[in-house]
Amino acid sequence: MAANLTPQYHEADAKYRAATTPEEKLAALEEMWRELPKHKSSEKLQADLKKKLSAARKAVQQGGKKGATKADPFHLPKSGAGQVVLIGTPNVGKSSIVGGLTNAHVKIAEYPFATPLPVAGAVPYEDVKIQVIDTPPITADHIPPGFPGLWRLADALIVVVDLSCDSVLDDAETCLSNLADRSIELTDGPRRLPEEPGAMLKVPGLLLANKIDMPGASDNLEMLRELYDSKVRIEPMSTVETDRLALIPELLFRLVRVIRVYAKPPHKKPDLHEPFVVPVGADIHELARKVYRGLEDKVRSARLWGHGVVDGQNVHLDHILHDKDIVELHT
Repeated sequence: MAANLTPQYHEADAKYRAATTPEEKLAALEEMWRELPKHKSSEKLQADLKKKLSAARKAVQQGGKKGATKADPFHLPKSGAGQVVLIGTPNVGKSSIVGGLTNAHVKIAEYPFATPLPVAGAVPYEDVKIQVIDTPPITADHIPPGFPGLWRLADALIVVVDLSCDSVLDDAETCLSNLADRSIELTDGPRRLPEEPGAMLKVPGLLLANKIDMPGASDNLEMLRELYDSKVRIEPMSTVETDRLALIPELLFRLVRVIRVYAKPPHKKPDLHEPFVVPVGADIHELARKVYRGLEDKVRSARLWGHGVVDGQNVHLDHILHDKDIVELHT
């Protein structure tokens, strides 16, 4: 009998194979364990995963005993509805963006390389938060060690360029080429794992054209679009124009490609304050895995309030969910 591994399990397995630190390996293995169907046909996989988990936990503990200096500063555990990593050359405004949207302690300066290590902040969007990471700048000749691992594991990537700079086209090419050199390509669609050796890992992303308020920015934006519009989505931005800055939270939420689903216990009101976050395209089965964590097979039926149904309608467990659906699971 087949183990019937889910797409989420295969993606976690890919993260494990791409991991470069003990912490990344452990996080991926724990995700694989959560996503692994627990039944007789998967017993061999369960045993193998348990051994790998045990070894990974020992590796993390041993690394911690060697002192904090051994910790990988580019390993940032994910939190919230998704993790978005900013990429850019010096002084494009990454720290200003993160500082304008979060309470993160970023250093905003006029001189280059003011951000020596990644800094995470939480951007609120309605009833969820998206983790946004400010990062050290890259150049054509230098990428901080550990950076590619962060790129590969992120839920989304944003390349930030400075429209007021004469080198805006070169700066965009520097970032996109560094990604391509590591087999990463930005996509306006869902995350897609390489289909064969040497193929591209496609990560949801866009090019954020910052400082649109500056003189000459409109001309540079036009050139940027002429060169890259067919390759990557381009969004103009300004951290000093509050109306533009206010658009970023929703942009981030759409970029990480998740939806919010609210659980409703039978005969009770739904909890509209703590949604379950699942990928776009998830069905009732996926929600059950989130709610019951290993006991999802107990779910026999579901009722739905939301998109395309009559309130309280019974739906199949393979029914595709939409943002802000309310679901009542029955075991």
